[in-house]
Amino acid sequence: FKQKTAYEIGVRLVGSEMCIRDSNYSEDLAVESLVKKLCDFKQSYTQYGGVRPFGTAMLIGGVDSSGPHLYETDPSGALMAYKAGGIGAGRNEVMEVFEKDFKDKMSQNQAINLGLKGLAAANENNLKADVIEIAVVNSSKGFHTLDSKSVGEAVKKIK
Repeated sequence: FKQKTAYEIGVRLVGSEMCIRDSNYSEDLAVESLVKKLCDFKQSYTQYGGVRPFGTAMLIGGVDSSGPHLYETDPSGALMAYKAGGIGAGRNEVMEVFEKDFKDKMSQNQAINLGLKGLAAANENNLKADVIEIAVVNSSKGFHTLDSKSVGEAVKKIK
């Protein structure tokens, strides 16, 4: 028996929900509905004392017919919507940068630069391109990661 990670369980749940949705409805699933479904699943495990098998916060981004969305979920199944967010060590420093510098209608490059600026604030301005991954979710390409050359160029702009 192999223990599944929260990520693996979440991916399977999301995939199952999308398959069910595709076969029953002719409309796309809203990102918020999918995140709520995942949170309901996580929350159902809190009904028993001392049981929180997911034990992790997650940032979930997506694009649907109403535009881009970013949600944070916590281990209890609670969710919050953000325009920009961070989780984990250094969250406070990252959020300070986001609260100060975030603007509506930022370009993709501006958003990447802001994210790296927040990451730099949380890491004493010590960014190393070889340990940074940048993922983008947009309506034209969906989810994709930037190649190492693009990441390196973006990090150089911040230093």
